[in-house]
Amino acid sequence: MLFSSRSAPLLLLLLQLISAIRQPNVVLLLADDLGWGDVPWHDARTIAPNLKELASTGTIFDRYYVQPICTPTRGALMTGKYPSRIGLQHSIIGPDTPFGLPLNETILPEYMRKLGYSVHGIGKWHLGHCSWDHTPTKRGFDSFYGYFNGATDYYTKELGSLTGSSGFDFRYNTLENSGKVKDEVLWSTNTTYSSYLYTQQAKQVISSHDKSKPLFLYLPMQNPHFPAEVPTQYYDMYEGIVKDKTRRTLLAMVTALDDIVKSVVYTLKDSGLWENTVFIFFADNGGMLGRFSIGQINYPLRGGKATYWEGGIRSASFIHSPLLQGGNVNGELIHVTDWLPTITHIGACGVEPTNCTGPELGDIDGVNQWNTIIGESESPRSEFLVNYDQVDNNAALRMGKWKLLQGDPGRGPWVPPPAVNYRMYKENLLFAAAEEKGEDGWEYAMGGEPVSATSWRTKLDDKVQLYDVESDPYEKEEVSKDNPEVVQQMLARLQVHKDAAVPPANKPSDPEGNPDNFGGVWTPWLETC
Repeated sequence: MLFSSRSAPLLLLLLQLISAIRQPNVVLLLADDLGWGDVPWHDARTIAPNLKELASTGTIFDRYYVQPICTPTRGALMTGKYPSRIGLQHSIIGPDTPFGLPLNETILPEYMRKLGYSVHGIGKWHLGHCSWDHTPTKRGFDSFYGYFNGATDYYTKELGSLTGSSGFDFRYNTLENSGKVKDEVLWSTNTTYSSYLYTQQAKQVISSHDKSKPLFLYLPMQNPHFPAEVPTQYYDMYEGIVKDKTRRTLLAMVTALDDIVKSVVYTLKDSGLWENTVFIFFADNGGMLGRFSIGQINYPLRGGKATYWEGGIRSASFIHSPLLQGGNVNGELIHVTDWLPTITHIGACGVEPTNCTGPELGDIDGVNQWNTIIGESESPRSEFLVNYDQVDNNAALRMGKWKLLQGDPGRGPWVPPPAVNYRMYKENLLFAAAEEKGEDGWEYAMGGEPVSATSWRTKLDDKVQLYDVESDPYEKEEVSKDNPEVVQQMLARLQVHKDAAVPPANKPSDPEGNPDNFGGVWTPWLETC
């Protein structure tokens, strides 16, 4: 329950305060598997003029952190809680696995609706669809356009599972008066590149928006997640700029994403909504290296998606609004769990500095960062749990300038773009090919000689590693032996987070979820799960 009966007087007061302020529209755009080095403010070869303009005239976040992989980041964003507290700390939600974001959690779109917002989602859900109750329009969204799973083909909208089943996944959902989800499967989209479809839907939502209400538009975009697919018009833009075909395709996918941003901003302006809009952009995790890499770059950060290294969790991100002063780089510590209290704060209190506290959010891990974002104060955050995974038996904690790794944090190479060091870049792709075949591969230390993947893994299985990520942001110097007191202090703090964790909710694939049972469409298949 969002507000209890005991809080009714408080709710009435809050609604009276809201009616007296100007609630901003909020557009929240996630880029999928976008690397630290894939954005134009980190690599000038990236053709994304709209993202570049918004970032450079907004506030770029230099120390903004997310989870290492898709589902956990989305769960943390929606609940304001570390994934280990909601059972989403291990891997992802598969297309036929019967679990999802716990139904007892009140999530961001539900709060925004209670604050009077129209709430719409376009793109990727990936928080579970084993039952209709787990799907977006049963979790607070007025409408949802896109796909339930973690990936799909950009054209055919098909996705296969680890069990060999395959199905179509692209739909438009609304909620009927009866409370039942109206599910329109969009078969006709199976030849159109998905970014064009997201653009069209975003323009429709914005243009038809009732201006008497504020708008919350959630855009968890598909680009540049695998598969590596992009229209020729974007690929051709990199002629003479990027020679490597893999990297060229990846950057072209980023350019396609930039066109979505362009259309969203232009439509907001045409509709008279832009001047009162807060636009938030971030990557859900670092770019993928190894087996599923399609050319992403996190350089000079170490590692990538699905690892606890900086390249896996430090996100390319910014905020932009005509309501805010721009041209800033914010170096304060901010975490993905912070968006729930921050967005609901401005939804209830507006963007001006105020003592207004917004809705009661319960026992969450996120903190309201609005005064930090507008430069009124330092970040109230001094630590965050990177993750605690009981299945993989690893954990990581950031506390002050220190970062503690316990167990195997995942592959940790430094992979530069091909224009910087083509040999090292290509070796990562060769490693990916070898890894896919189950063979040994190679990894590189920055400027060093190759070591076998097997021996590198042995090194990473050391129990504890410690890095000073303020003076050593590229994690080149392991200093646990020089700082035993810090290690013990952080292990004690890490234990507190472990004690608060719940078991991973992961379940094996359920054959009843096979899309063959539903006309070839990935569809909720259980009453409860």
